[in-house]
Amino acid sequence: MSKEAPPKNTDEKLDAILGHLAAMDRRDRLRTIGGFIKGMISLIPIIILVASMWYMYEYGDQLLEKIAKQAAKQAAIVTEQQGSAVMQKFEDLIGG
Repeated sequence: MSKEAPPKNTDEKLDAILGHLAAMDRRDRLRTIGGFIKGMISLIPIIILVASMWYMYEYGDQLLEKIAKQAAKQAAIVTEQQGSAVMQKFEDLIGG
């Protein structure tokens, strides 16, 4: 607060009150706008969650099918590599 002399008459007091109210009005308007922007930003994760749930509902079976095919391919490759190594050891035992 400023260190001015206190208002002496009623008009000066009313002017001081109006000045304080104007400052409070500006501050409250900025707080309201800031709260609205903060609220809109906080909705972004909810929108992402709802969109991803919808996507999984619509395309989840295709996604799971792709994952299963890829896992089967990888399993076949690993089995073939391990199987050939076992067969090579078996042939070495029999042939040697």
